[in-house]
Amino acid sequence: MNLGDDIQTYAAAKLLPHVDYQIDREYISDFKSENDEPVAVIMNAWWMWKKWNWPPADCIIPKLLSMHINNYGVARKSSPIYAEWAQGCGGEFFKKYGPVGCRDMASLDFFKEQGIDCYFSGCLTLTIPKQKKTEDAGTYVCLVDLNDKIRAKAMEYLKDTGLEIRVISHNCDYRKSNATFEERMAKAEEILTLYQNAKFVITRRLHVTLPCLALETPVLSIVDLKDAEGNGTRWGCYMDTVRCIDNEDFLSGNFEYDFNNPPENKKGYLALREKLIQDVQDFVAEYENCDLPLEQVRKTTYTPLERLEWQNNMKTEVLEKWLKKSRKLLDDKKLFEKKYKDTLKNLRKYKKYVDELQSQGIISEIKLPDVEDTPKSEQQLQRDAFKNKIWKKIKKMF
Repeated sequence: MNLGDDIQTYAAAKLLPHVDYQIDREYISDFKSENDEPVAVIMNAWWMWKKWNWPPADCIIPKLLSMHINNYGVARKSSPIYAEWAQGCGGEFFKKYGPVGCRDMASLDFFKEQGIDCYFSGCLTLTIPKQKKTEDAGTYVCLVDLNDKIRAKAMEYLKDTGLEIRVISHNCDYRKSNATFEERMAKAEEILTLYQNAKFVITRRLHVTLPCLALETPVLSIVDLKDAEGNGTRWGCYMDTVRCIDNEDFLSGNFEYDFNNPPENKKGYLALREKLIQDVQDFVAEYENCDLPLEQVRKTTYTPLERLEWQNNMKTEVLEKWLKKSRKLLDDKKLFEKKYKDTLKNLRKYKKYVDELQSQGIISEIKLPDVEDTPKSEQQLQRDAFKNKIWKKIKKMF
């Protein structure tokens, strides 16, 4: 988790007339509104670690926009659930409230694989409003979460610009913090104000780059473009919109960029920005003054009990599959360990024979005997027979 999560929340909040509830994404199925009133929610950003807590509570009326689907597995402390959460009741939720707006191509492909209507919407951070001007505007550059080599090279490029260099990080984990929603939004606004007044920004983070486009602050993105599965899927759909340089090209100087007079950002994002703003405005207009009871607003047909039953069955089935694979892996591991132990035991058992042969000068190394045409003495034949016997026993160990 990093400040990018809260910057995405900030973007959504700024498009709403008011915020009445803060909903925990990871426990969205457990949310309860006052008197079971319908709650209109912009469901942008990153979804989700605990996929067994999908679909959302019945009272949530969503705008499925700028969604990114995380498909991390157990190795990254997520869950063994892959596509199962987007089937059954979970899939019905997406289909009834769709189409689903996706912020990247990987998420778009995921929904297409599940037969769910979807489209590329771009990220809601493209709609962030301008921040206040400060007295130090234009006097500094921000280096955000660059690795040591990239940061050092950036400082080298910047040494003659006369700009103050401010090193910034988005790293944080509010899961281990008691910060309130208001405090977190204030921190997001503080960092955005910093970017608003920078001469320009250099970063590796998508949710620094896209907000800077919205703020019209020149931004240069340094990204490992060879990471096709990671950066390629997240950044690929924005490559025509951002100024992006590969890590190696930046380190070698194989690029063109004027650090004294940074160029304006490209304008390709503006159509996405305008469409995102219009979509949210239409959503707000539809539900802001809606007094209808939940039963007349919600589009899904499953009952709360059916939803819980489906969630339970989905978790059970996935865990059974995962545990079955895990058991097979454990069985293979046990067989390997047994083979390894048996091999060591046999090696120790026959080592004395090998040592004896070597001590007598009969062999210098264990290898298959060569076929010779010349006649051999009886003693040589006995020695060769003994070597072959030992060799065959050793071969059986592997």
